[in-house]
Amino acid sequence: MQMKTVPRASLGYGDYLRFSKLLLDRYGLYFSERRRPELESAILHAFAASPTADLNEYYALLIERTDGGLEMERLVNAVTINETHFFRDAAQFDALTQTVLPELIERRRMLRTLRIWSAGCSSGEEPYSIAILLRDMLPDVNEWSITILGTDVNTAALDKARQGLFGEWAFREPRAKEIRPRYFHRIGARWELSPEVRRMVTFNRMNLAGTEYPSYATNTMFMDLILCRNVTIYFNELVTTDVVNRFHDTLTDGGWLVVGHSELSLNVYRRFQVRNFPNTVLYQRNGQTPTQPPEWQWPPHLEASTPLPILTPTAMTPPAMPVIPPPTPSSALDVPPLEQARQLMEFGRSEEARALLLTLTQSPPVNLDVYILLGQTCANLGDLEAAERWCREALKRNKLALEAYYTLALVLQHQAKLPEAIEALKKVVYIDRNDVLGHFSLARLHYQNGQAPAALKSLDNARHLLETQSDDAIVTRSGGVTVKRLRDAISRQQLQWLKG
Repeated sequence: MQMKTVPRASLGYGDYLRFSKLLLDRYGLYFSERRRPELESAILHAFAASPTADLNEYYALLIERTDGGLEMERLVNAVTINETHFFRDAAQFDALTQTVLPELIERRRMLRTLRIWSAGCSSGEEPYSIAILLRDMLPDVNEWSITILGTDVNTAALDKARQGLFGEWAFREPRAKEIRPRYFHRIGARWELSPEVRRMVTFNRMNLAGTEYPSYATNTMFMDLILCRNVTIYFNELVTTDVVNRFHDTLTDGGWLVVGHSELSLNVYRRFQVRNFPNTVLYQRNGQTPTQPPEWQWPPHLEASTPLPILTPTAMTPPAMPVIPPPTPSSALDVPPLEQARQLMEFGRSEEARALLLTLTQSPPVNLDVYILLGQTCANLGDLEAAERWCREALKRNKLALEAYYTLALVLQHQAKLPEAIEALKKVVYIDRNDVLGHFSLARLHYQNGQAPAALKSLDNARHLLETQSDDAIVTRSGGVTVKRLRDAISRQQLQWLKG
């Protein structure tokens, strides 16, 4: 039996180089040396959920297919976790509300059509904010043909966006707090967006470093407004320039491009007309390449703050990733600590989540979910012994805790304890016979353990469960893997095992 190599807390330099190059080549994602810890954390997180024995095998699985397949999708989801919130950046939304959207509405009033694209929409707060603005600005909004497209490479974020459920941390802007009573209703510790707003936005997966746009096939032609904020910070300047040029070709004449403040660059946006607004800068396509002024005038609020880097053609390192502050304490937002921990995990901040969860174990009686989440956070961080311990603590309290069995099975698999891992996954599918990922994972374990007939039977169970599900649906606990991806992986796996 092959022993599982438990990854170190940090990767070797060779691992950093090959994984970062793979992500750059496939998705344009650039991880400089200073972002190495961020990349390492994401790789360990995705590796923990993979069926591979060590990082060499994991890398080989990632490059097995040109499109990356299921495991690459899981890794991309792990490295592109991005926190956002409603009406983020008040100055830009002021410009949109007072100038950009009124101008577009007046221009399109005869045809009553608007086309807007949130490129890098994350969990949906940005495109939903635009939808809410349009509902407030257009008394006859239902008589308009409005396209609001939200795209992201992260399928887990897109799934959250489609659900339309948001925590308190998504409403920290004053404008968001003001509109919440009109467009949301509370469900437990979350807020659900109204159906009429959700119906205005369509979400699709898209790799901005690819060649899928502008195109009729992806509904990215003739856009009036594109928002791509805090996305190109993941790219180097060559990729960013290509993306921005594609945006220019995607927009109609007079169309607008909104980017984050850390993404300002004369060189990259030279095809656009620069438009200054109070405390912000936007870009507009005007049908000709503008001549930039000899002296670049930053808005006053930028001159007074830390100078922003101006990239030159030889400056390939992007600005540092923005620092995301920790969630506001529960006393301020009235969010239970357990819910705070879940939100931290959603944002990929497992260390902070673990620290918060550990404090909750000191105040009995301890909620069962605390132990389950501790098992998951420790597994994400590569601390397999602690992960196993917390999962077993959860199961002592509830022998039907499905999530604990599933995490335990992954941990035991990574510890090369295949028979025990198989028994844990058998509990998962016994508790819930419709658990697709449970059957799929059980198939892999059976095959690794030399039980090919049992493996094929479990694969068949998983395939049958997927037959009636939508291609774009997200498989539970998969890290954002879609039904289509898993269905394709099952078909390939069946052919491979039958040939073997």
